Amino acid sequence: MSGKIEFPEPDEVLTAKPSIKKYLRYLLFFGPGAIIASVTIGQGQLILGPQIGAWAGYKLLWLITISFASYLIAYMGARFMLLSGISVIDLFAIKTRKGFLNWIFIIIILIFLPLFVAAIVTTLGQSMAWIFGVGHYLIWGIATCVFAAILAIVGRYRVIEFSQAIFVAVLGIGAIVSVAMIKPDLMDIIPNYFMIGNTPSYPSWVTAEYPSLAEKPVPLLMLGYLGTLTVSLVTLVGYLGWVKVKKWGIFKEKENPDAFSHELLERFKKTGKIDYLPDDEKEVKKAKILLKPLLLDLMLSFIIVAIVSSAYMIAGAKLLGHNIPSDINLLREQAVIFSSIAEWLRPLYQLSVFFALFGTVYGGFEAVSRMVYETGKDLSRRIERVEYRKFMFYMMIYMLATGIPLAILGYYGLSIILMLSITLLFIGVVGVVIYGIGTVYLGRKYLPEKYRMGKIWYAITILFLLLFVVPFFCFI
Repeated sequence: MSGKIEFPEPDEVLTAKPSIKKYLRYLLFFGPGAIIASVTIGQGQLILGPQIGAWAGYKLLWLITISFASYLIAYMGARFMLLSGISVIDLFAIKTRKGFLNWIFIIIILIFLPLFVAAIVTTLGQSMAWIFGVGHYLIWGIATCVFAAILAIVGRYRVIEFSQAIFVAVLGIGAIVSVAMIKPDLMDIIPNYFMIGNTPSYPSWVTAEYPSLAEKPVPLLMLGYLGTLTVSLVTLVGYLGWVKVKKWGIFKEKENPDAFSHELLERFKKTGKIDYLPDDEKEVKKAKILLKPLLLDLMLSFIIVAIVSSAYMIAGAKLLGHNIPSDINLLREQAVIFSSIAEWLRPLYQLSVFFALFGTVYGGFEAVSRMVYETGKDLSRRIERVEYRKFMFYMMIYMLATGIPLAILGYYGLSIILMLSITLLFIGVVGVVIYGIGTVYLGRKYLPEKYRMGKIWYAITILFLLLFVVPFFCFI
């Protein structure tokens, strides 16, 4: 391949005149974002969200606002790839000493992933034992996670995407119904989305009734919960693989997107420049139209996550009172969120719990495998030569073999909430900030000027990245 490339023609719906039919058809682009939403809406929203709402009220809703930074970062990373055909993860491997950043990402995942698996085994098992009323939660949790792992291995991407869209729909409906029936005062709620930096102290009843919770610094809980809201390091990198599978942007109509991306990467290695993109204004315009599915997908994902996260925090503030569920009865005790409104809502809560947690583990197995594969293939020829499904199988073995023993330790007293908070801090906050800084820098440096984002958008992204680290300063 030599010379300038040409971008494929956009789908007709992207260039059609504005109409209701056009905008409804836009919903069909919602795919990879459904996986992000389903993986994101899980333990954090069901456990940490209501608990924070119980003692902090609406005061930490601003964490949802600043989590938008991760969606901007996800957009910038995927935008770079859909325009250039090269993944920012590939550039990290090339442009940092011996792939330093890639190794950092892999180390973070391999260290903290077992803690995440332990937490999901515990909470998913508790939900299944509660729903069916029989059996030990560890048996349920282990069996369900193994089942999800098998489904992820034998399934295809389209199945995962479709199932996650269904999970997200159930979660969204459950959250909206619950909050609508509570009828909270919106004027008390809305200002809290913009009170960035507001750090409440524990009420006196928390110190008296829940001394173990009061020992945890409030900023640590804030950072842990922020990690549940973000497009985490896992899904940021996994998303790059999914949009390639969808054949969006430069990959449209390409039979083998991976091979095409590899060709473009080899060209970049020779020249150190992305010099194969066309200069013609029509081609530049066409390229930017091809980005619309990406923008729509991530916008819908953020809206859904924000609505569901808000609903559970608001419900916790209105309904839990002075009841903060323990590690052992996390979900059963929080059934009050639904059942105290109307007993017939209890099954809806149980269904929402199952879909949230099963969706997290099912989509999460694919996301983690994709993330480590995409990050490691430029560091190791051995990984690059392994067929993806086979690599995914190896990752499943690692996740289950390390996570299940930690879940058993949780039964004997190791705090699941503490494990979850620390894991989400590193995967959902620290890793995201590192990835975001690298993505902003690479996009500005290597994309040809005509294809770069405008200065205003760069400024907005940097502003949100700065807001994203505000909870760290709350320690001071």
